[in-house]
Amino acid sequence: MDVKFSLRQQDAAEMVLAGLQGELEAYLRRPVEVETFTEEYRLPSTQHGVPMGTFLSIDNSYYNDSFTTTNPVDNMIYAEPPHMIYLRNSPVTNVATVTVQPVHGNLRTLTVNDDYVVHRYGIEYFYGYENDLVTVTYTAGIDGSNIPLFKIMILRAASREMQNMHDDVVGVKDLNPRNVGPLVTGFLDSELLSVRKYRRNRIA
Repeated sequence: MDVKFSLRQQDAAEMVLAGLQGELEAYLRRPVEVETFTEEYRLPSTQHGVPMGTFLSIDNSYYNDSFTTTNPVDNMIYAEPPHMIYLRNSPVTNVATVTVQPVHGNLRTLTVNDDYVVHRYGIEYFYGYENDLVTVTYTAGIDGSNIPLFKIMILRAASREMQNMHDDVVGVKDLNPRNVGPLVTGFLDSELLSVRKYRRNRIA
C-alpha cells in the first residue's frame, strides 16, 4: 500500500467507504454495524382483550365465573394478549429502555421479562392496550466490522471506485479520455450473492 493520501484524497476515500457501506446496508435491509435507534410504535385500535372465561383451568375445564349471575357479562375480566412489536432494524442486540404512554394515563417505563421480552426482530409486549404509544430505544446490527467478508467486499469495491476517480482525473487533465473499458462501480453481482444469507426479508 505505502500510499499517503492528501487531506482531499482522504475525504474522498472516506466518502467512498461510507457510500459503499450505505449501499450494502440498502441491499441487506439492515445495518452493517451495531448502532443505537429509537422508534415509536402506536398499538392498533383493534387491540382488544380476551375474556378470562375462555382460558382453561388447571383441571382443563373452562372458567365460567365470568358468565355467572353474580358476575354478569358486562363486568367480564379481560386479558390483553401479547403484542409483537417488530422493530425496523435487526438483529436486535440490546434493548436499553421501553416506555409506554397510554391515551389516558402517565408515562411508564417497562421492565424487561415482566412487561416485555426481547426477540431477535423486536419485543413482545404483554400488557398493551389500544392506541398506547410505545417507545423503544435499542441497539441493532449484524456487527459487520467483525466479519471479514464485509470488510474485504467494501475494500475491493472501494479500490475500484478510487481507480475510477483516478482515471477520470487523469483524463480531465489530459483533455483526452483514456481508452479504458466500461467503469465498474458499486458491488459485483457475485459479491452480493455471497452475502445474500444476511439479507433481511420483508413482506412489504
